[in-house]
Amino acid sequence: MDEIDLDPQGYTGTYKLVGGRLALDFINTTSWPYEERRHDWLSTGENLVKWCRAVGITLPGASDEDLPRIHRLRHDLDRVARPVIEDALPTEEAVAALNRHLDWAFRHRRLSETTLEWVWTSQRDVLDYMAPVVIDAAEIVARGHHERLGSCPSCAWLFEDHSRNGQRRWCDMADCGSRAKSRRYYHRRLG
Repeated sequence: MDEIDLDPQGYTGTYKLVGGRLALDFINTTSWPYEERRHDWLSTGENLVKWCRAVGITLPGASDEDLPRIHRLRHDLDRVARPVIEDALPTEEAVAALNRHLDWAFRHRRLSETTLEWVWTSQRDVLDYMAPVVIDAAEIVARGHHERLGSCPSCAWLFEDHSRNGQRRWCDMADCGSRAKSRRYYHRRLG
């Protein structure tokens, strides 16, 4: 699992690319998303630029004023992906929000005449650079084969299971998996 050198802003944890998909790693930029100890790794424009660089998006710069729109995008993608991963349907409102993001994301996707690969063009706004993330989220939701998608029972981070046997349970065995094993051992010793 790749650890990214993001400024933790006083938080004691680390951020790793554990999702196995671009959109899942973007959603995972919130640690402990539904708990009081919630931490936002994209709390500065500098961290956003570092995260983009780590996942192969060349974002030339971002300011803290760009962050509310980035956070809204992350929230919208989470509202669609998480229910699918938990074997439920997202709300119609959540799908409509994803479709609005797709409208602008596809404005910048073109087929290269020389390489016949997808390229991203005309990027001017910070959200324009997030088009690959939006399209990846839509592909995750639309592809219909969700059996390899999971949510860590410890921290709620999302992942696509790329293991050979398809039995991945944790976001990262070294972190959440070890904590869970330690808790089970402790309770067995006390019980």
